[in-house]
Amino acid sequence: MVAAVERNLQENDAQSDPPRREYQELWFALARKSWRSLAIVAVDREESASEITNALGEVARMLDERVSFFAPIDVLDYVSVAGIFSAANANFAADIPRPVKAPVRSIAILPPVVRNPLALKVATAADVVVICVEIGKTRLSAVRRTIELIGRDHVAGCVLIG
Repeated sequence: MVAAVERNLQENDAQSDPPRREYQELWFALARKSWRSLAIVAVDREESASEITNALGEVARMLDERVSFFAPIDVLDYVSVAGIFSAANANFAADIPRPVKAPVRSIAILPPVVRNPLALKVATAADVVVICVEIGKTRLSAVRRTIELIGRDHVAGCVLIG
């Protein structure tokens, strides 16, 4: 089963600190592109993608945006999430009225596509992809290979993690 968490941003958590400025800027940079599905792809460690995704979730919550999060863990999950992304993108284009207010955006946390080719199914189904690069740990050749596998046209950019 896909580990999915819908963040209904109607929840009010006034006691938490706002996300760091860098994550807020990332959200607004991504918002300039028209996207309903985003894949956050780790080049080395999956934890780096989780950190970025959690931070973006906090920014979305602050902005009262409805976002669904997916963390595929097995073969069927990857196929399911790719299907969800494809269907959401098709429905967005068709602008079909919905009786229930669905999340506006979906974000998937993905492991390195170099080690897990199934993650490519989700990454290529996403509107945009952000690649997580760890400074001092990630090899440039791994970043290049990741971009090559996903396709440069899908990659919105890279996030450097210190």
